[in-house]
Amino acid sequence: MLQIDKVQRIEGVTVFGDSDRFDTFYMVPERATMRRTAEGTLSFSFFKYRFPVDRPDGKKGGGFCLFDVAFVVPPETENKVVDTLQSQVRQEANRRSISPVPDVRIGTITYTKGTTSLIIAGSDGTFVEKIHNAGKPSLYGENTSTFGLELTPEGATFFEQAMQGQGASVAVEYDLWFHAKLPPVTIRAGFRASEFYRFYQEIDTDWNLWSEDSYRETVREQMISSESMYFDPDWGALTDEDIRGQIRDWAMRTLEDSIERRMIEAIAPVPDDERKKPDGIEDVTRDITKTKISSFRLHYTESLPVEWNIAPNGPLPNITAMKDPDGNPYKWEDYARVIDLDDPFFRQIRVNVMANASFDALPIHSVEVMLRYHGRPMPNMIEGEPEGEVVLKSPDELGKFASFVDNDDWTYEYSYQVNYTGESRTFQSEVIKTDEGNLTIGVDDVGILNVEVAAGDLNWNDVERALVTFSYEDRGVDRIERQFQLSANEPVHSIQEVIFQPMRKNYEYQVKYFMKDGRELLGDTKEGRAQNLFINDVFGARKDVGVRGVGDFATRIQTIFLDLAYDDEKNDYHVTKSIALDQNTTFFDWSFPVIAETGGVVTYSGNVAYKDGTSEEIEKTVAETNTILVPAPVEDFLEVMIITDLIDWNTVRLARVSLSYQDQDNGISERKDFVFSAQRNASETWKVELKDREQASYSYTVTFFMADGTRTTVGPTTTSELTLILDPFQ
Repeated sequence: MLQIDKVQRIEGVTVFGDSDRFDTFYMVPERATMRRTAEGTLSFSFFKYRFPVDRPDGKKGGGFCLFDVAFVVPPETENKVVDTLQSQVRQEANRRSISPVPDVRIGTITYTKGTTSLIIAGSDGTFVEKIHNAGKPSLYGENTSTFGLELTPEGATFFEQAMQGQGASVAVEYDLWFHAKLPPVTIRAGFRASEFYRFYQEIDTDWNLWSEDSYRETVREQMISSESMYFDPDWGALTDEDIRGQIRDWAMRTLEDSIERRMIEAIAPVPDDERKKPDGIEDVTRDITKTKISSFRLHYTESLPVEWNIAPNGPLPNITAMKDPDGNPYKWEDYARVIDLDDPFFRQIRVNVMANASFDALPIHSVEVMLRYHGRPMPNMIEGEPEGEVVLKSPDELGKFASFVDNDDWTYEYSYQVNYTGESRTFQSEVIKTDEGNLTIGVDDVGILNVEVAAGDLNWNDVERALVTFSYEDRGVDRIERQFQLSANEPVHSIQEVIFQPMRKNYEYQVKYFMKDGRELLGDTKEGRAQNLFINDVFGARKDVGVRGVGDFATRIQTIFLDLAYDDEKNDYHVTKSIALDQNTTFFDWSFPVIAETGGVVTYSGNVAYKDGTSEEIEKTVAETNTILVPAPVEDFLEVMIITDLIDWNTVRLARVSLSYQDQDNGISERKDFVFSAQRNASETWKVELKDREQASYSYTVTFFMADGTRTTVGPTTTSELTLILDPFQ
């Protein structure tokens, strides 16, 4: 039998000797490891999968990991340990003069009980949803324990990466018991627990006819509790403190387990209802005694086997950190698979059907919806309901259908019939093809024109009433036209008409406002489709006008004074605005409310003041667009280029060019001088606005200041040439 004081450590393995045979040994590995099969592969599988459809919990997939843990010494390590032990056996056999030398025998440890558990990240549900394990190892063979991990999507990603490379992400704990022999020692240990309780009660009652009655009660109550424990080892010749400590721990655990099993409950006192004086009895005496005793004694001598406990634990090596029997690292891809659960064979079209219409407020009795897939009624998922059909009588009812997908075709056909309250006619829709998973028969589809018209932000202090003209027409529907008034007392009006077909077009409406000051204002004709139509303020639109100054404010224009006006003659509505544009303010945006976007016109007039003191009137003009350009853009220009390439700057010090343009009929008088030198001799361009295309002549005078101190003047000359070439010797 394994003897615990005959222990040594070889190649990281704890080796115990036998109590009787010197050639027999028992090996205990340092920690558990991944189990290897007889073929040398790992008993490990990792699966990461994704779901084909969205699930109610929002999870897109997850993972599952299944593996075996073995508490066994690897064969390659066991061979090394046996070689070392064989040398020890040879020495002992020689010492005992035993021949031939016996071979080393590796004994089998008999485990009596044990448990296993995992230490793993995210076991609170973050990474691991559930751990499957029997809670105890096999207790024979390789002492195998199987674990199955159900992983969340995040857990699958975490462990896929964490279980590769060096290090570890999972640890296993073993708690094992096996038969063993202690060294020659004597252990005496035990405990005693006792509970003592005594209750004494005496009641003396004396009834007197001529004097006062007397009553006396005497109560004595005593409770004693005691516990004691002792541990008395006789170590004999054993001096190794490590072995002593292990034996002491074993004895104390055995003692504590026995105490837990034999612990007595406290004695309950006599309850209050049992302390009362019985009716009809004058004198009472109660004397109650209770005693409870529990004891346990442990007496161990060297001739008795014991149950020995070990608790090996530690991290499991990562897959890629382990090597096969040939010394090659295991590959992660050999043990991991990614699975797409979207198997075409199991694909299903799932359709939820509902009617989004108010059955209480609308004259709808029911909506019958028919669904077909590949010409066959779609199976109904609600038990007892007919295939391919559901009858909806409220917006809360729901039809559920499903069919397996053929040839990856997700489209199905449906039609519906609307039955109306008080109407013999029904509306039967056409057959519609779709792939929607949620099929909703909307209020626009049930053949009822239903519009709730209500006053929006109308100011009843200014508006007396609003006359609304409402109309709807479509192919196959007689024109529907309604006229009604909204007021402060009646701000809501309902329109409800059965049209026996879906509402496919917009309705039209126009509002005429009767103001309290006597005016009548008519808005534009508008379109809508919403079930709730709000009639808003009389000023239902805004007009935005942009004014842009496009003239030469730097050198020519001083200020532009402009008067703007908006006139809606039909509604007698007018708005005016005056502005001024200059070099610092060259644009202006004018925004104001209008009754209708097309109900009026914008006009402008004004005056342009030039920097030379002259001015020009802008006549009243109708703005054709929402952008006004002032003054009116000039389309024609006189543009003259002055070329200095022929001037020899060694003989000419300076050249001055004086240009002049006159158009008296249009009030234009432009003059400008250009000065050129050796340092500033780049060509220049002179640009003048033309009001009259026929007036395109200008005059020029050129003065050359020579290096010898003389001057040469050319002109004045009138010309229409667009290129003026300067030459002092022409």
